[in-house]
Amino acid sequence: MNLRLKSAYSQLKERGLDGLLLSLPANISYLTESLSRDSYLLISEKGNIYFTDSRYTEEARSFLKDNARLKECNGPVFKCIARAALELGLSSVGFEERHLPFAEFSRIKEYAKEGFALVPTNGIIEDRRQVKDKQEIARIRKATRITALSLQHIRKFLKPGIKEVEVVAELERFIRYQGARASAFDIIVASGHNSSQPHHLSGARRLKDNEPVLIDLGVDFQGYKSDLTRVFFLGKINVLVRKVYDIVLAAQDLAIKRIRPGAEMAEIDRVAREYIRSKGYAGYFTHNLGHGFGLEVHEEPRIRGKEAAALKPGMTFTVEPGIYLPGKFGIRIEDMVLVTSKRCEVLSGSINK
Repeated sequence: MNLRLKSAYSQLKERGLDGLLLSLPANISYLTESLSRDSYLLISEKGNIYFTDSRYTEEARSFLKDNARLKECNGPVFKCIARAALELGLSSVGFEERHLPFAEFSRIKEYAKEGFALVPTNGIIEDRRQVKDKQEIARIRKATRITALSLQHIRKFLKPGIKEVEVVAELERFIRYQGARASAFDIIVASGHNSSQPHHLSGARRLKDNEPVLIDLGVDFQGYKSDLTRVFFLGKINVLVRKVYDIVLAAQDLAIKRIRPGAEMAEIDRVAREYIRSKGYAGYFTHNLGHGFGLEVHEEPRIRGKEAAALKPGMTFTVEPGIYLPGKFGIRIEDMVLVTSKRCEVLSGSINK
């Protein structure tokens, strides 16, 4: 049995639970150390059971090993879950309140017939996932390398007249040839005034000379995600765009220099935000400075102004200040960092900055 499962047992004891039902794929993948698809996982010191159907049983047998017993459910899966918990003699089973739909909760409760209590929980596994181990960091590095190669490749593809969605399609093609399973999220290609929308939906707008092209790209490599944003320019860069770009880049640099074990997350956000405010753009940086990434592209920790928690070695997160001028343009520069024993490593390097 792997160390992640054993660590999870201690969390259950602290919360007075003798079992935990997991429904979030990323959490199941983390505990089984493999990609989870259409499954549930019940863990307890009395036994771990992985529930799936006949489409995935052969696949599951290859990676579960002694971490969990495989239960093929070709009938009502919630009946299987309730019956298994009863057979194990569990009396208090936690469930992920943010990830188990109410309809599914109701079915499990119905089949349980008061045989055990269902207790809402939040963050038991997510908190453990914040600090990455060597295996996870290796996969994140590979995802990052594919992303960097993709951005280098796309520079040659960008030219006036092509559509945003055509750039997306070329990136989707390229990342798969480099070994990525898929993009980590809907790739953002935002040209000209579209770049003022932080999460623009790439469309049919054609790239034009003398305007920015913001590309936000991430890939999935063996379940682990990357997330990187760069701004490219076609033709000449006007004075205002250059000014804003330099402000965002300087704000990011100031924030990265503050990253170290023990630093307060709010402090990292604050130093970038205050610099942007000092330059007269306080109302145009509208989102958190960063977010964790790993099995999910957005996970803990959250690098934001009200987050008092301290950074720990092994944490991975983005640093992505931005300035967005509605109807004109937007600049965001996003890098991926790993907190080390003393400072931090910028995993994505200085590519295309």
